[in-house]
Amino acid sequence: MSIIIATLLLATGNPCEGSTTPEVEQCLAGDLARADTELNRYYATAVARLTKEQDTTALAKLRVSERAWIAYRDAECDAVYKWWSQGTIRGAMALGCRTRITKARAMVIWQNWLTYADSTPPLLPKPKSPD
Repeated sequence: MSIIIATLLLATGNPCEGSTTPEVEQCLAGDLARADTELNRYYATAVARLTKEQDTTALAKLRVSERAWIAYRDAECDAVYKWWSQGTIRGAMALGCRTRITKARAMVIWQNWLTYADSTPPLLPKPKSPD
């Protein structure tokens, strides 16, 4: 792995190490998979809460927002990939983008749908910050 790639990954707070670009990308793909699993858990819990409370309007709007968020994530991270397309770091940068945005979405869902205005404990623990 070149010194430039290592420097860029360190600058973005990426903990993945490897001597080759594919090794780093494999690590980043694992990070993304874990973030996606956590997001899916938070989203499913929000859906369950709204279903239990029979708030069909809020549930429908949450689903619309999720589709819009997916479109945003894909467009933003595709743009990041394109921006870095001249180098081998493009995949790592796009994976990092997807991971950060996915973690941020989990935080938004937790704040908006899984917490309460009073002292009632949240339905799930606060997710890790997106870095």
